[in-house]
Amino acid sequence: MGVVVAKFGGSLLRDSSGYLTLVREVESLLAAGNRVVVVVSAMKGVTDTLIDIVEKPVGWEPALKNVMERYYSAARGAVVSEREMTNLFGELSRLFDELLKLVWAVKVIGEVTPHARAAIVSFGERLSAALAAAALRSQGIESVWLGGREAGLIAEGDPWEATIDYENSKTMVRNKLLPLLERNVVPVITGFVAGTFEGRTMLLGRGGSDYTATLIARFIEADEVVLYTDVPGVMTADPRRVREARVIPRLSFAEAMELALLGAKRMHPKTFEPLIGTKTTVKITMPGAESSTTVDVKGGPPPLKAVVVSEGLAVVTVVGGGLVGRIGVASRVAGVAARLGVNILSIMQPITETRISLVVKESESKKLAEALGSELQHVVSGVEREEVSAVSIVGDGLRESSISGRIVEKAAILGGVKSILWSPGSPILVVYVDPDEAWTIAETLHAEVVSQWPIKYP
Repeated sequence: MGVVVAKFGGSLLRDSSGYLTLVREVESLLAAGNRVVVVVSAMKGVTDTLIDIVEKPVGWEPALKNVMERYYSAARGAVVSEREMTNLFGELSRLFDELLKLVWAVKVIGEVTPHARAAIVSFGERLSAALAAAALRSQGIESVWLGGREAGLIAEGDPWEATIDYENSKTMVRNKLLPLLERNVVPVITGFVAGTFEGRTMLLGRGGSDYTATLIARFIEADEVVLYTDVPGVMTADPRRVREARVIPRLSFAEAMELALLGAKRMHPKTFEPLIGTKTTVKITMPGAESSTTVDVKGGPPPLKAVVVSEGLAVVTVVGGGLVGRIGVASRVAGVAARLGVNILSIMQPITETRISLVVKESESKKLAEALGSELQHVVSGVEREEVSAVSIVGDGLRESSISGRIVEKAAILGGVKSILWSPGSPILVVYVDPDEAWTIAETLHAEVVSQWPIKYP
C-alpha cells in the first residue's frame, strides 16, 4: 500500500465533467491499494476572474455572479447524492457569503491590502475543494476538504508569493493528514493556499497547486505525486509550434526544475524543489492517457530532453575600456538593475572585461539602459540594447562536453544566433537569437535533440 498525492489542475476542472473525472481517478488509485490525498486548483479561469474583481472599482457584480453560477452548475452535475447536494449547497452558500463580504469591504474602503487580496483570490480553490470532497462522498468515498492553512501549511513573507516554513509545516501537516489517511479518509486540500500562524491567508504564486502537492508529499513522505493536467506529459517542445514534439517519458529532478523555471507546462518554478533528496516520484499525465512523464532523482535516457523558447527578452550591454580592471563595476551594474526592480535573467562578460551584458525582460530594458547610461557615464563609453529570444536546450547529457560541444557547434553556424551561454556541469544550454528566427532555430535544435532518442517518430 502506497501514499499518493493527486493534484488536479484548473485546465481539467472546467465544469462538472472535470470533477467526475477526479472521482474516477481517485477511485482507481484507491482500488490499487493506495491511500490518497487530493490537491485541487480553482475551476478554469476563476482565479483570473477573482483578480479582476479585486482590481475593478465598479462593475464587478456580474463577474462574481458568474463565478457562483459556474460552481453551482458544476455541483449539480458532479454530486449524485441528494443529501450531499443539500450539504454542498449550504457549504457553497456559506463560502460565497464570506467572499461577498470581503469584496464588499474592499470596495467600501476603496483599497485592497495584500492579505485581503490573497484571501479573496483563494476562494476559487476553497470552492473547488468543497465541491470535489462532496463529489467523492456522493460516490461512497469518505472525504473532507481543508484549506492549505487548515492542512498545516505555514508560510510567511509576501502574501502573493509566500515562503513556506518547512519545519513547522512538516509537523502540522503530518499531525493533520496522517490520522485522516489511517482512517481511509481522502483529504481534499486547496492548492496555491497556505497561511500564517495567526491564520492570515497566504498564496504560493501562480501555478502554486503543483507546489502544494509536492510540499504535502514531502511532509507525509508520499510514494508518488500525480499531476493531472490537460496534456499527456511534459513535451520535448511546444507542440503548437514544433510539429515533431513528443512526450518525454522520464526526467530527473534537475531537468524538471530547469523546465519549470523556463515555464514549461506552466509549472510553478518551485514544483520539484521539495522532493530533492526524497524517494518520491512524480507522474505528469492526463486522465485516460497512455503516456506520461515520470520525474525522479535519476531520470533516464535520452541525454537531451527538450527545447524551450522564451520570448520578449532584451540584452542590455555596457561597453567601454573604463570597465577593465575596475573592481566592483559588475556589482554597480547589477545594483542599478536592483534599484529599478529589474530582474536579471542572465549576465555575460568576456575575460577582457570590456563589456557586461544583462538579459532582462524587453519591457524593462529601456529604463535599465537609460539608467546605466546616466549612472555609469564616467565609466562606460556606451550602452547598447537589443531585442532577443532565448532558445534553451535541457538535458542532463549537456554535462558531458561531447554532447554540449555538439550543440554549440550546431548552434554556432545558424543564422540569427547572437550568443551562446552554457556553464560546465549545467543541464541547460541557452542560445540567444534574433526574435524573428527563434522558432526556426528551435526546430533545428529540436531535431538535434530528438536525434538522441532511441525511438523514431511514426
